[in-house]
Amino acid sequence: MSPKLPAPPAEIPVDRSLEHLAPRFKAAVLRVLARMERFGHDPMVYESVRTDARQRYLHGFGREYDDGRGIVTHSHDADESWHKFGLAVDVISKSMGWSAPARFWVDLEKSAEAEGLTSGRDWDRNDATRETFVDSPHLQWGPPMRRSPSPRAARLFETGGLQAVWKEVHAL
Repeated sequence: MSPKLPAPPAEIPVDRSLEHLAPRFKAAVLRVLARMERFGHDPMVYESVRTDARQRYLHGFGREYDDGRGIVTHSHDADESWHKFGLAVDVISKSMGWSAPARFWVDLEKSAEAEGLTSGRDWDRNDATRETFVDSPHLQWGPPMRRSPSPRAARLFETGGLQAVWKEVHAL
């Protein structure tokens, strides 16, 4: 039996703003939210852009500390997540959070796909690794992007900022 992990440290602030999302991605996310409302749901973007500090905090769950939710991400730093590049968001129910009924998550996946986005419920369709990992709230800019950014995205970001990454994936 593994030793019990300590409680997590203080929460690193969450960015819910759509202000720093790639323009085409932001427009698609807004259409997803509207579609979800037409389905009778109460969606909200829980998290958009992630800092390195926030990504490391989330990576610590289930590894360095825990509050019962276990591992919440496999990405150690923000360069390994499309959130850093304004190309991913997490959408949950305003009233039920992550405890929304299955219909919410199914409708979110369908709404995302209708807008050409990739849902975290459907990694396997667009990921050659065939690794099984379900992240129901997660939406990201669609194919042909990989599940996680390659080192090339970080290099583009360093040399040309978000605009360079967005141009590379046709999200401007």
